[in-house]
Amino acid sequence: MDSYTNRKLYIKIISFILILQSGLRNLAVGADTYSYYISFENSKKLSWINVWEIVESYYKYDIGKDPGFSVFEKFCSTVTDSYQVFLIIIALIFFISLGNFLLKNAAKLEDIVLSYVIYSVLFYSFFSITGHRQTLATALTLLSFELIKKKKLVPFLVIILIASTLHKSSLIFIPFYFICRIKKPKIVFIVTLLLFPVFMATRNIIAAYFQTIGGYEEYEQFEGAGTFTFSAMFLIISMVALFKQKQILKYNFWAQYYYNAFALALLFLPLTWINPSMMRVVQYFSIFMLLFVPEIIKSYQNYSFDLYQRIRNISYVVLILLFIKSSWQAPKYGFFWQDMELSEAYR
Repeated sequence: MDSYTNRKLYIKIISFILILQSGLRNLAVGADTYSYYISFENSKKLSWINVWEIVESYYKYDIGKDPGFSVFEKFCSTVTDSYQVFLIIIALIFFISLGNFLLKNAAKLEDIVLSYVIYSVLFYSFFSITGHRQTLATALTLLSFELIKKKKLVPFLVIILIASTLHKSSLIFIPFYFICRIKKPKIVFIVTLLLFPVFMATRNIIAAYFQTIGGYEEYEQFEGAGTFTFSAMFLIISMVALFKQKQILKYNFWAQYYYNAFALALLFLPLTWINPSMMRVVQYFSIFMLLFVPEIIKSYQNYSFDLYQRIRNISYVVLILLFIKSSWQAPKYGFFWQDMELSEAYR
């Protein structure tokens, strides 16, 4: 039941479902879907010379942003004139990368099942129905994790630099290569937790700096911003992980990388209290939650199997409740052949 073949088969089935769900969505589903549809339609009218001018303007004069996406978009619009196929291509790239990430790092089928449940609760609304540029960039950062583990710096940098042409924020993943080399992640983790209140207090300054170097206007300050549920859950997971670090690291060497990823996510978490869009920065590291939470739960097996089962069941109940809560706030889903109204922003 828990063989590599069964894990691979399960990932293929779930990936296939998620690819169809993401790729066949209506233009009215997702905050940015219609905007990207207009962009895709416009790319059909551009020549490759025009696309090269976009790339040249960015690197010569710092005009525009994410030129790699313009190249990718033009390539796809040359191959197909269907935006729906374009969505499927993006979904294929992301979910194949995510599936590979889980297959190579999750030891048990039940861990992978839990990982996809966590994905559905915390990451679905962005990667499945909203993101384009950063979804592609995140797919590349997930692939680069294997290069981090194998200590292949040059190929890692090449992949991240390519990802940065799709979304500049992916450059923030570069320090992770070096931070992963810290063999006692507990120290980094404790320091980050202790500094968390300081980061919260100075989040306005940090956000302004990030906006300046990132060049993204959508990361400007947003009055009333606050990721209450996510922040609370993230801190609870961090505290439990710190308490269980001996057992977790004893049975999984790579778990030290998850600790370091969480430490970096904690650094940027206060920014989400300035503008929820900053969650996109946190997601490069918080997505390691898909591997980290199952490891934390498994660490309770050392006490008793009954305790482990109870904690696992409680985790599922909490995730299901969060899923129900998020479903109330999530945009209505519909397939491309269904009639749906665009949001007022696009009318």
